[in-house]
Amino acid sequence: MKMQHRARSFHSQIQVLKAVDDRIITANIQRALKQLLSMGQAFIHVETFAGGVELTGWVRKAVQEQLAVVLATEVQGVSYVVNNLSVRG
Repeated sequence: MKMQHRARSFHSQIQVLKAVDDRIITANIQRALKQLLSMGQAFIHVETFAGGVELTGWVRKAVQEQLAVVLATEVQGVSYVVNNLSVRG
């Protein structure tokens, strides 16, 4: 019995690769935020789509908000960051 393999179109292959890249970007940002001790007492959700990153949630200090944006911006593959964090001091 011969198995048939349907080849994916180039466009669908690119979409799969972008989704994988987005997951990697999100994981790298989350890892960087967790490693930073000063980010304690914060809840930050990271959403990535086509290299664009949105940060939502809350932090205790404005400096944490600024640091989260800088960390996200420095991750490889990030094209822009939308900051929707709120400061709950």
